[in-house]
Amino acid sequence: MPTVQRGPSLPLLLAVAALIVAALALLPRFVGLYQTELLIYGMTFAIAALGFNLLLGYTGLLSFGHSAYFGAGAYTVAFIVRDLHVHSMELCILGGLLSALVISALFGYVCVRHTRIFFGILTLALSQVLWSLAFKFFWVTGGTDGIRVPRSGITLLGGLIDFRGPGAYQKFVYSYYYYVLVLFVLAVAVMWVIVHSPFGKALQAIRDNEVRAGFVGIRVRRYRWVAFIISGLFTGLAGALWVPLNGLTTPEILYWPFSGEIVFMTVLGGFRTFTGPIVGALAFNYLKVYAVASSQYWQLVLGGVLVFLVMVLPSGIIGIFSQPPPWLSRAAASPGAFVRASLLFVLSLGFFAAIARVGVHGNFAAIVETLAIIAAILSWSLLLALVYHRGNVIGHRWLVMLALLLPAFGFLICIILGVTLRSRELAERGT
Repeated sequence: MPTVQRGPSLPLLLAVAALIVAALALLPRFVGLYQTELLIYGMTFAIAALGFNLLLGYTGLLSFGHSAYFGAGAYTVAFIVRDLHVHSMELCILGGLLSALVISALFGYVCVRHTRIFFGILTLALSQVLWSLAFKFFWVTGGTDGIRVPRSGITLLGGLIDFRGPGAYQKFVYSYYYYVLVLFVLAVAVMWVIVHSPFGKALQAIRDNEVRAGFVGIRVRRYRWVAFIISGLFTGLAGALWVPLNGLTTPEILYWPFSGEIVFMTVLGGFRTFTGPIVGALAFNYLKVYAVASSQYWQLVLGGVLVFLVMVLPSGIIGIFSQPPPWLSRAAASPGAFVRASLLFVLSLGFFAAIARVGVHGNFAAIVETLAIIAAILSWSLLLALVYHRGNVIGHRWLVMLALLLPAFGFLICIILGVTLRSRELAERGT
């Protein structure tokens, strides 16, 4: 009888998660203010991607309208601060969750009656209705000018922390980072419980075979509706957390390209995996920021990455661990693959360092530099996947543990690099 391969144990996963959370908690001490702000954006988008993946990865429904629930949470916070003069972030979050609950329940009741392309078109059309309302009713929403949400008008923990006086911006960024980090960890824990509960297993059954799921007594439409509501709540929470950091709410977050970005995040990290949307959201946030800052052709970079993923890594960065493509499974059986992946990683890093050292400017150089970073990230993920699958092939569990622990060591390497770069920057300023 063939042996069944099981994934890593729960204590091991908890240990790895604790290391990563500890690294995230330490990062603001070693990186700059701007990098800390980017991490906040990444965690908020990761919450939205987690909610979206409950529909796409676990229920099998592709939504093109999740910008509606993100925007509902964001606009509700803006209305509460502007019109009700409420400063407590906790009350603003509750209001954002309530609006996301109402809108997702109404939209979901209509959309879950259909599947496949009809479901996607309905979600897209309904989200565009909200965008039209926000765009046309400018005397309420501010139109394209949006609604400004000043950071000085927000308090955390029931008013214990405010952001007024000298150094308010720095205090806001670092305090809000840990505030969002706690909510991010809670959101991940809640979603983990949901997808591993009987409800989550029923959603996966509906995804795999809707007819058989109905035969065993699962009320398919009701389960989809509940999953739709939960997905909207997570996305609405992300929108509520995004507003104070951005400082402005505009109709752009309700427009369909933002829904496409949420889809991109999930596909980039790997749908049908739990941690894929988290990694995809963080990677996409950095990728977009640096691509936009480096070149006016940043859409070309993002499009090229998406095409590469669809053709070479259809299961995403994290998906190559649980759903490896056939070429990766064959490569894991040959020891030479480790050498090639390691060389690819070293060469991509060396190529990036050479471009940065030479200081070549221009759009072409910026695109090449960004692609070198992407190649380094993908080759690093490929190396980890080879180690992971090689451990399963030859039965060495220590290799599997090493592949899971190496990302945590990567966070520590980033901290060390941050300290080195920061000290070098201070030394250059001193001279």
